[in-house]
Amino acid sequence: MKIGYLFFLITVLNLSGFAQQDPIYSQYMFNPFAINPAYAGTRNSMSAVVLHRSQWVGIDGAPTTQTATIHAPTNKHNFAWGLNFAHDVLGPTKSVQAGVTGAYHVKFKESKLSFGLRAGFYNSTFNRNELNFKEGNDPYDVGGTVSAIIPNFDFGMYYYKTKFYIGLSATHLNSSKLNYNGFPASTNIYLRTHIMLAAGYVFEISPKFVLKPSILIKSVSGKSNVDLNVSALFYKRFWLGLSLRNASSINFLLDVNITDFMRMGYSYDLLTNQLSNYSKGTHEIFVGFDFDIKKSQTISPRYL
Repeated sequence: MKIGYLFFLITVLNLSGFAQQDPIYSQYMFNPFAINPAYAGTRNSMSAVVLHRSQWVGIDGAPTTQTATIHAPTNKHNFAWGLNFAHDVLGPTKSVQAGVTGAYHVKFKESKLSFGLRAGFYNSTFNRNELNFKEGNDPYDVGGTVSAIIPNFDFGMYYYKTKFYIGLSATHLNSSKLNYNGFPASTNIYLRTHIMLAAGYVFEISPKFVLKPSILIKSVSGKSNVDLNVSALFYKRFWLGLSLRNASSINFLLDVNITDFMRMGYSYDLLTNQLSNYSKGTHEIFVGFDFDIKKSQTISPRYL
């Protein structure tokens, strides 16, 4: 069996085990809307991001992810809106999820608290023709492509000031079962709820140097994944960052503010576990745009 498909069977078809079903993002701190719908409208602009991620390069069937997001505040009543799309491939499986977000912002004297709800769908496709089986009587070895589509709901809260933020979000609140036609009746594959806690703080060391530590904790079915990051902004133009993800990788990040409304980011994940014997690491790149649509001088966490 090809090694990429072996990982698929371990993480997906091991029905009694743990599987992370949502994409992992190394540059979560530069695109928080991808993991928390309550971030919608916080940049006081129409903000759009397109991202591509190639994970575990060199392993056949390794994950690849493409996402596109856009969000903006409205002119009235402290509401914001957003749209998101994500396409994820892992071995013989492909998933597509899309959603519409509505967020409401509560203003305080020097901070804001927002609540966001995302509603959409999740579609999973499974191509059994791409699997190699050792046993000819395996109940899954029947060929063909099957799919399942279910509704999807995410919720988030996001509290932020000029130099601090903390957000809590939960994806796939309904934890629906993926009913693939033709699978054995005993098959139980559910879209698990992912709980994420993200926080960060900005230290303005000087007008030309800013330091921003951040953390992301993701929990699925009682198991957690932790990202620790420190990023530095030089001359309000270049971000350089370093992250540690559990004991599995060290991530190097570069983000450039090309203009006042355009930015680009790249990250490289250097594997530090046994996967390093098979993979050349992970690459992630994004392009972001911010178009000002309101002139009010409210809190705008561009550092965040």
